[in-house]
Amino acid sequence: MGDGYALAVRGPGAGPLGTCSSRRVRGPVTGHGPPVDVGQAAELVRVARPGLRLHRRPSLPDELVLAGGGEVFRLPRAASAVVRASVHVVALARLVPLVPVALAPPRYVGVLADGETPFTAERRLPGARPAALTGIALGQVEGVVEALLAVPEREARQWGVRGAPAGVLLHGALGADALLADPRTGLLTGVVGWDLRLGDEGDALQADLAALL
Repeated sequence: MGDGYALAVRGPGAGPLGTCSSRRVRGPVTGHGPPVDVGQAAELVRVARPGLRLHRRPSLPDELVLAGGGEVFRLPRAASAVVRASVHVVALARLVPLVPVALAPPRYVGVLADGETPFTAERRLPGARPAALTGIALGQVEGVVEALLAVPEREARQWGVRGAPAGVLLHGALGADALLADPRTGLLTGVVGWDLRLGDEGDALQADLAALL
């Protein structure tokens, strides 16, 4: 797994993120704080990272995503997002050397200044959402899909990924919002928006391709 920080939940008098070490990131992500809106989330993140200019990024319905200062902060708004973050702490780090396009596993996990809201943070990948996909970019997407399909189901389950029996590993939300590209070259610079699951290969791939074409 990539370098990061191990969370020690803050106690009375501790700093807003608690005590962090230089060890690798450790799961699971825990916590069940109340749902926060964008303004509350930005305020909490700024306590942890003073001076950041934050803006909202596309996200799945059960989380808030804010970016600033070269980092992306994910704040779960429901238990499903906490579960997903715990899986990604392990699974995305394992996928880094396997997937031919950059991805950003969580670098550390923490609890924000309210003492209840868990979050993960990852490095912000370069690039922007592509207006259209070039033939080369589509080939890169196919490479990502093929790399995921090559992961044995048993191994994916060991990472914490869940889903259909005898399923194959899928991105889970592979549409245009999950892709980043270099505006000059059209080449993909990253894949984001992961919602890893095990599913049916044929149905899921057809849905993914329909979302991209």
